[in-house]
Amino acid sequence: MKIISLLSFLLFLTIISCAPKVCPDGNELLSKVIRKPPEKVKLYGYIKGGYLRVPFLIEKKGNEETIKVPQPGLVVSSSFFCWNSMCFDLPVSPMNIIYGYFPGNYKVVNCGGEVILRSEDGKEIILSKGKLKAFKYKRMKILYGEKSPEGYYKNLTIILGNMRIKIFVEGKLSWEI
Repeated sequence: MKIISLLSFLLFLTIISCAPKVCPDGNELLSKVIRKPPEKVKLYGYIKGGYLRVPFLIEKKGNEETIKVPQPGLVVSSSFFCWNSMCFDLPVSPMNIIYGYFPGNYKVVNCGGEVILRSEDGKEIILSKGKLKAFKYKRMKILYGEKSPEGYYKNLTIILGNMRIKIFVEGKLSWEI
């Protein structure tokens, strides 16, 4: 009797493990993980590439973003990023990158250990353990680290081809300064 119940239990486990997984809706899943940046915010930190460490200040008021960097070889705008004479198009604004906000219509393509969501234009969001792990678009990959209580990510690694750039957001400034 014990052998029959053990075999029944093992058969049940086998059937469950082979059953197809039902993936949740991509946009519903993302609504729990990513948040839009605030309408008014100032962040500061530094960008590190190789031995170079460049401070930055990024400010958002409504739809306008201002980025200040004291390095002539570094250009950051709302649509591109240039480092050492190499320029790359940005899929979203720098503030959206720092907050991990990538709007679009995403479909779940894998919901195993890591959840992978892909948009029609090729953007890919990777979630791990319910958190944003990475974002991919064309030759760019962004790896996400620790998230602040205010919603921005404190450290990001941007990989562009064979170039690796780290962004460290050290804090938020108040508007009364």
